[in-house]
Amino acid sequence: MNPMNTYGTLVGLGTHPLVTTHGDFVVHVFQNLITRAPALAVVCGDVTTPDPLLARVHSSCVTSESYGGCDCDCAQQLDAALRQIARAGRGVVFYLMQEGRGAGFLAKARDRMIVQASGHRLSTFEAYEQMGLEPDCRRYDEIGYARQLLGIAAPFELLTNNPEKTTGLDAAGVPIAGVRPLRHPASPFNAHYLRAKSRVGHTLAADTAPIATLPESVARFEPRRLATAPYLVHMASYLLPVALRDEGDPGPHWFWSHAYLDTTTGRARVVLSYGPPDGAVLPVRIQTDTLLERFPMRDGRPQRRCWNATVRAFVRSGTGCAVFTTLHDLGADSTAASDPDADETTLRLLAHHAGGRRVRPVLAPGAESATAAALRDDFARHGVESDAVLPLDGVA
Repeated sequence: MNPMNTYGTLVGLGTHPLVTTHGDFVVHVFQNLITRAPALAVVCGDVTTPDPLLARVHSSCVTSESYGGCDCDCAQQLDAALRQIARAGRGVVFYLMQEGRGAGFLAKARDRMIVQASGHRLSTFEAYEQMGLEPDCRRYDEIGYARQLLGIAAPFELLTNNPEKTTGLDAAGVPIAGVRPLRHPASPFNAHYLRAKSRVGHTLAADTAPIATLPESVARFEPRRLATAPYLVHMASYLLPVALRDEGDPGPHWFWSHAYLDTTTGRARVVLSYGPPDGAVLPVRIQTDTLLERFPMRDGRPQRRCWNATVRAFVRSGTGCAVFTTLHDLGADSTAASDPDADETTLRLLAHHAGGRRVRPVLAPGAESATAAALRDDFARHGVESDAVLPLDGVA
């Protein structure tokens, strides 16, 4: 490996083992000194030899990789790339925080809202055009910097369906020896999205899947501040099909995905709600999203197990609401099912979505009684009554 720990805008922060369902990898963690976002290189074998190297340049997709959303094929592509690299015994997945083709999560959420509100008459690319965005806003400078830090000189055998990605990497000075597509059959939940990508040149498998009918109508709206918390701007709401991928699960289950801009931090905040906004009691969950758990880990993903159990609890109850908190510090990634603290913004969002209903906190097994008591006090400060805790099943 190159002894330098910084190159270009990247600084190396260390490594972590990653035992996936496909084999053993090492995660090299970098941070971009300008954007302050992390970037990961998930490495298998010796990547410093001169032979062409299997490589996947993957953009983050929190909706599919953390929430279980199945309206795209991003999680499938990540899984397939790791599988191919593990079989080859040598390769790398670069995981970049370039949500929504580089436009960010909030733009992606508005894209989905606009497409659904049009009755799927508009494509994702047409929605981007209406928002004044380029079809693809991603940059690949980080790949060149990471290659230097990892000591990679070999050209890439690139795992992608997107010819524009090859063009972008070539412009960034990254040598490409060849391209291998990652094709998956379309489903009714991602057929519209994949057909849009196919029309702009992505090498996707032909499909005849029907487009799933939305269970409710989606309305397009312009960003608006919350009356109870003006620093939170409601940017979008759209319907997200969530699949647990558990044997015997009848899903996907339709959730509303609500995207907010926190103007005090500049970050997106995400609320997923299930079921009609009525009933006397609303189950609520504060859910952690960790970067390592976005990968298919062999020893399980405790936070993902908590989320799957939460989805099952919401479906049984007929209603529920979860606020996600994203943990980018890999050194602090949880190795056990646990519950994060309720920060002020999370409480305001939960109180807003409760709409005057009592709430029932959904907590991981073994949660301290002090945690439940603190949550009751926190909700009371926001004028929200709370019931006894609902423990999650099947998490251990």
